[in-house]
Amino acid sequence: MIIHGGPPSPFVRKVLVYCEEKGLSYESKDLIPFPKTPELLEMNPLGKIPILEIADGTHLPDSSVICAYLEKVHPEPALLPDDPVAYARALFIEEYCDTRLSDVIGPILFERYIKPRFFGGETDEARVQQSIDEGLATVLDHIEGLMPDPAGPLLPESGFTLADIAFGAQLSSLKIAGYEIDATRWPKVAAYSRWILARPSFESVLSRLP
Repeated sequence: MIIHGGPPSPFVRKVLVYCEEKGLSYESKDLIPFPKTPELLEMNPLGKIPILEIADGTHLPDSSVICAYLEKVHPEPALLPDDPVAYARALFIEEYCDTRLSDVIGPILFERYIKPRFFGGETDEARVQQSIDEGLATVLDHIEGLMPDPAGPLLPESGFTLADIAFGAQLSSLKIAGYEIDATRWPKVAAYSRWILARPSFESVLSRLP
C-alpha cells in the first residue's frame, strides 16, 4: 500500500494513524495537492489528499473511504463498533470532525504552520484570532459537554474507534499550530487532547512532520 499525501494534512494523519493502529505495513509518499496537476487529478478528480494506492494500481481517494476500505480488508483490530447505534455514532463523529471541526481549525493550521512553512508567507494573526473567537470557541463549548470523564475513548463501551482517530487528527492540528486548549474553560477537551496525542500511533505520525 502507498499513501499519497503528507502528515501536515489532518486527513492524511487520520489515515496514517488508522494504519498504525491496525499494524499495517505501508509506504508514505509526499504529495502536495497544489497545483492540481493532471497526475493528481487522475488519482483523485477532486484534487485532494490522501489517496491510497493498492497493489493492483487502484487509487482510492478520501480519508473516510480509505478507512472504510481498510476496515473491510483488515478487520482486526476493529476500529468501528459492531453495535449498529455505536457504529452510526462513530461515523457521525468522524463526519463532524472532518467538516465542522476542520472548518474552524483549518485556518489556524494554515496561517500558523502551512503558510509560513510551505509558502513563505507571514501569519495573519487577525485571521487566526477570528477563527478562534467565532468558530473554535463555540465548537469546543459544544464538545466539552460530550467528552468522557476521565479522558478515554469517545465511545467508552466500544473502546478506541475511528471516532477517536478523526477527533485526534483535528486536535493534533491545534498542537501543530501552537494553540493550547484552555484547560480552565474546556478541562475535559484538554484532558482528552493530552490522552489521545500521547497514544503511540499519534506520536509516531506527528514525529514525521517536516
